[in-house]
Amino acid sequence: MEGVLPALLILLAASPPASRRATDAGVVVVGESAARYRGEPVSLDLKDADLVDVCLSFSKIARVNVVVDPGVRGTVTVRLKDVPWDQALELILRMNGYAMVRDGRIIRIGMSEALAR
Repeated sequence: MEGVLPALLILLAASPPASRRATDAGVVVVGESAARYRGEPVSLDLKDADLVDVCLSFSKIARVNVVVDPGVRGTVTVRLKDVPWDQALELILRMNGYAMVRDGRIIRIGMSEALAR
């Protein structure tokens, strides 16, 4: 057990500062983009929930219209607390390989390529 703590400390010391952006992996540190989300905070605790049902539930949460492409499939396991609803939805979609486009009060959900058409 003695060797675990020093390894953990080395791992923490090697972590980049929170203000950094890891562009090689395409990962954005949350603190950098948090200002762009304006939705009311929501808390979600879901295990193996149907992705389409979760997407449609955001229509009630955000009081917007949601249209989901028929090709969207998958499940969601997530525990989020007090996260802006638009950030939560975007994160859930990205983790499943999907994207969203907001057009006024309508949110379209699907593959990035299909949404661009």
